Amino acid sequence: MTTFAMLPNDMVLNCLARISRLYYPTISIVSKRFRSLLASIELYQTRDLLCRTETCLYVCLELPTYYRRHWFTLCGRSNSSKKVLVPITSPNSPSMYQSDFARVGSKIYAIGGNVDSDNASPRVMVMDCRSHTWSDAPSMLVARETPSVCVLDGKIYVMGGCKNLDATNWMEVFDTKTQTWEFVPSSLDEKFCSRFRYQSFAHDGNVYMNPIGTSDVYKMTNKGRWRAGDLALAQGWICLSPYCVIENVLYSYLYGRIRWYDFQKKCWKELEGLENLFSFPRKATKLADYGGKLALLWDDNACGQSGPPYIDARTLDECQPNTNIFCAEIALEKRQGGTIWGTLECFDVVSTTNEPYIVGHVVAATL
Repeated sequence: MTTFAMLPNDMVLNCLARISRLYYPTISIVSKRFRSLLASIELYQTRDLLCRTETCLYVCLELPTYYRRHWFTLCGRSNSSKKVLVPITSPNSPSMYQSDFARVGSKIYAIGGNVDSDNASPRVMVMDCRSHTWSDAPSMLVARETPSVCVLDGKIYVMGGCKNLDATNWMEVFDTKTQTWEFVPSSLDEKFCSRFRYQSFAHDGNVYMNPIGTSDVYKMTNKGRWRAGDLALAQGWICLSPYCVIENVLYSYLYGRIRWYDFQKKCWKELEGLENLFSFPRKATKLADYGGKLALLWDDNACGQSGPPYIDARTLDECQPNTNIFCAEIALEKRQGGTIWGTLECFDVVSTTNEPYIVGHVVAATL
């Protein structure tokens, strides 16, 4: 009698490719052979051929002050519909703190940061999400800490994160195909190009940028020209409030409310159907595109002032020693009349730790 374990590798790969990655951690403990197959490039090539790719969430938990961070992936629990954060073990995980992250294809890029409390770094590292291995990518032209990063057409745009910037070097772009960096000169006023921190996102072929601490929004067209953005966008895109773009719609979370921006009518609108679900501020809330759904992750460290989460200001003394990490998944539905409705599909404690970790970053990858 033939068992599954006795099948040749190509047949096993074909079977594994049809199973959700949520259950790969459980399957990996069966045998060393299965662990090797689950980490192989061939498995993900097979998944792609079978149109079985899916969105996977990668979560970075950070320990303030000690500059420690650990990466996890959201996976399914055995014999349960609930999910859990499973740690990713990689000896070359980036040690820089205050980096920003970008995802292009099946790779996550860790960009800039600092190696200690003072020195900014130009270093860029990349994780192949198929094998969970980190390696070095070409360094930036300028050392940057707390840069703002967004992706447009396979290129990674990086801005800010350094003192004494000007219109010639405040932004640079990395072409993931040619693996090269180049500066993106700007015609904007020097006062906007010389700021230290920005927030940014890509939408409909444009890069949008807000210098933190101002009410200004600018957009860069696909021809590289900067223009003033919508004033209404600036009014709802509050400093350091979590946000993400899902199917070309910008979502933001602030003061317990989820809103989205209508670029045609130039106004913010409430996400309908969730009025009673999030009635108080969450600290360190992160938003992500989870395969067309809206994922929210946060920790229960209720420290700091109410309002947008200022993660960098939190210290170990302010945080609870035991931390629960929560995850909510919200299905989105566009309806007639220009409204979007949300349905809470999942709400779980996905991790409990005896150290005061905070949710630092959430990145979605398609595998």
